[in-house]
Amino acid sequence: MSETHQRRRPPEGAPRSSSSSRSTRSNPRKKKRRKRKGGSSGFFKVLLAIAVIVGFAVVGAGLGTVFGILNGTDMLNTEDVTPESYTSIIYDAKGDEFDKLHGDENREYVKLAQIAPYMQEAVIAIEDERFYDHNGIDMRGIMRATIQNIRHLSLSQGASTLTQQLIKNEVLTNEKTFVRKVKEQYLAVSFEKSLAKQLGSKKAAKDYILELYLNTIGLSHGLNGVEAAAQYYYGKNASELTLAESAVIAGITKNPSQYAPDTKPEKSKERQTTILKKMLDLSYITQGEYDQAVAEDVFSTLVCSKTEDDTKKANHNYFVEAMIAQVANDLVEKKGYKKAQAYDLIYSGGLQIYSTMDAAMQNTMEVAFTDDSLFPASDGTLDVTYLISVMDTTNPDTKSNQSHYERKTTVTSEDQVDAFVESVKKELLDDTHVKVLDKVTTSRSLQAAMVIMDQHNGQVKALVGGRGQKPGDSVFNRATQALRQQGSAMKPLASYAPAIDMGLLMPGSVIIDEPVTYGSWSPRNWNGRFLGPCTVRQGIRDSMNILAIKTFMMVGAESSFKYMESFGLSTLVDADKAATTALGGLTQGISVLEGTAAYAAIANGGIYNEPQYYTVVYDHDGNVLLDNSKIDTHRVIKETTAYMLTDMMKDVITGGGSATGHRAAISGMTVAGKTGTTNDTKDLTFYGYTPYYTAGIWMGYDTSKVIANGGSAHLNIWRTVMSQVHQGLSNKDFTKPSGLVNQSYCSACGGIATDLCGQDYYGLTAHTDIAAADFKGAGEVCTVHKVFSICKESGKLASDNCPASSRMDVVLAVDEKGNILSKPSKIPEGKMDINIKETCDYDHTNSPPPFEDNLPIDNGGWGGNNGNSPGTNTPGDTNYDDGIPDENTWQNNNFGIN
Repeated sequence: MSETHQRRRPPEGAPRSSSSSRSTRSNPRKKKRRKRKGGSSGFFKVLLAIAVIVGFAVVGAGLGTVFGILNGTDMLNTEDVTPESYTSIIYDAKGDEFDKLHGDENREYVKLAQIAPYMQEAVIAIEDERFYDHNGIDMRGIMRATIQNIRHLSLSQGASTLTQQLIKNEVLTNEKTFVRKVKEQYLAVSFEKSLAKQLGSKKAAKDYILELYLNTIGLSHGLNGVEAAAQYYYGKNASELTLAESAVIAGITKNPSQYAPDTKPEKSKERQTTILKKMLDLSYITQGEYDQAVAEDVFSTLVCSKTEDDTKKANHNYFVEAMIAQVANDLVEKKGYKKAQAYDLIYSGGLQIYSTMDAAMQNTMEVAFTDDSLFPASDGTLDVTYLISVMDTTNPDTKSNQSHYERKTTVTSEDQVDAFVESVKKELLDDTHVKVLDKVTTSRSLQAAMVIMDQHNGQVKALVGGRGQKPGDSVFNRATQALRQQGSAMKPLASYAPAIDMGLLMPGSVIIDEPVTYGSWSPRNWNGRFLGPCTVRQGIRDSMNILAIKTFMMVGAESSFKYMESFGLSTLVDADKAATTALGGLTQGISVLEGTAAYAAIANGGIYNEPQYYTVVYDHDGNVLLDNSKIDTHRVIKETTAYMLTDMMKDVITGGGSATGHRAAISGMTVAGKTGTTNDTKDLTFYGYTPYYTAGIWMGYDTSKVIANGGSAHLNIWRTVMSQVHQGLSNKDFTKPSGLVNQSYCSACGGIATDLCGQDYYGLTAHTDIAAADFKGAGEVCTVHKVFSICKESGKLASDNCPASSRMDVVLAVDEKGNILSKPSKIPEGKMDINIKETCDYDHTNSPPPFEDNLPIDNGGWGGNNGNSPGTNTPGDTNYDDGIPDENTWQNNNFGIN
């Protein structure tokens, strides 16, 4: 053993290697191996060099890609961030304070101090434990996620911080891509740096980011933010949540469809326990708090419903809420705010908002809408609207696993309401489709909405979105949100404005009112009659369907659609490129606000101004935050077109014939406008204007049904409001532009009148009306008026057997089919019933033929004529019954077109 040991460990002073002889013996082989190794080292060096070069190229390309991504990334806006809460003030058009906004009213946003500390810590513990330490991205988390992703060859681990999640949710997409991740990390660092600089410290920036995150995270059932979740799940404010409840809500955000406590209690409990353990490990809570929270039964106390007090008094009127929506939208679109930030700033930022509202006009309108005497009596039925959200539990994707339904009906009792709700649930719910939220709304009232605008600048002066006292805040605004059919109020916008602007027709142009068929659609006039030759002016005044449809066909669907879009109608779809649009048959309908703005463009000489609720907004320090002086304004139609439309729509109020809007007349004030009524009188509309203001009104039920005894109630309300609005204003007419002339027309064909036109036997002679100076449409001379020799005894064409004493030469307007265009349905006293399609065959040597005056005739379907005298500009039929409804209606089976 000792010898062996000595051989392995040589004595003192001996050479360090005791195996020199063995080394010597093996030396030749080693040298040979070194030579082989040395020979290959050059090759490996080359490979290493290539690898380094490729590596640098890859890194360079990667850096180039990254820099390219960063250059295409827009920075987030952090201006005017004010985490403190200040009251915002709203001023009316005169600069007088009339309303205030307080942070505690904003149900979409709560301050960090109003969120339970347990709730804050639970989210930080499970989502981003180093939140207050990192600068927007967590490098330790990134390394951990990278290792996991390499192991599993996936991108399942993201290591996103709260800041990154906030940016992803509010700015970017959820798609797991390299580009999105680079943008997310870059914006996170930049956002935190900018906030820290603006708010004075990293801690302040972190607090604000946490506040934003807790107000925007999705927490199942369509809930966003911990305040909404606390109210829904536990019926309390976020500030009142216990530790156990906070952990439950914090757990939902990982996968809302899988961890909601009401639908997945087992998984929710597992997740809650995980979060509590994490909070214990991070020393956010003690062992005693942990044990107590784990033992707490947080599932038996679930409320899981949204409770709304329908009797709650509204803090703000309809105008203010519409204005808030516009300011919020402008903060998002013009200043780059996220939606939650925008509403927080409006309610808590100490803003000074100068509105366009005229307080006196608003009060006048609100008083009228609470006066039941101005509305027709209820029909005793209940309108029911049932909203329900349904979640597909088999679909884990929270972006697509919920569907939202709206069902409406009309019933006569509360019991029928419950039965209707149950029938909808039976239809939509089953083992895999569960109810998320639902709401039943019933109404007995006939509703209405109204808007007043200053057409000269687009400012909304007053707005009411429902009848009676406003039932609360953030309620449905029928003036801005309800899309309803417009009936004949669409005729000027879809047909007459484009036709006149394109030079196809003028007020005095003649269109034949006759039976027509387009595909399988045979439209009718509201009174079921056809009047033969009629003017455009008469078509607007008497709301004649056939004339509007023929005009639409002249214009063309595409051109009409472009004009309507230019009028500001934003809800049109391609299916509205159809002749039914001329009668108001829209796919979705339009809002009262958009209809009012469209007519305001006509009142403003053809220039459209975007509706405006505010003029300027100042921040807490008095700096201009939003300047609304530069609004969208553009010319829709020529000034001459606008004036001619206005001149014709004045006849709707004060003209002869039916004058469907005569009940909207204001004593001592010039008014123009157009009425509209849909099928079976389900919607009543009127848009009217003076030289000062434009106002639109809608009346109907939330669930579309016939308005019993509706009549002209909407016109009476319009007149009541606008009469008071115009008190003290001097009457004046609309300004007539240059470029207009008086144009003479043959009243039968619309051509240039001849001497014969003035001698028409039935009085369909000639008329004069305004027209654009460059109008070429009336360039052809009348060819329909001709002289006919008539037998006075038979009323037929005279034959050779008719003696001279029985002959009479008359001038008649006759079309190519031999129809007398001018003959009315009821022959006037002293006139003959002439028939030029037959020749007299009576033997005049015998007694007179059995002829009787004033016999009604068919005459090819005409129901009458416009009976105007030469030189008039308000042609109208004075021979037919004027006992008519206030507006046109048409039958359902006549409404569609193939």
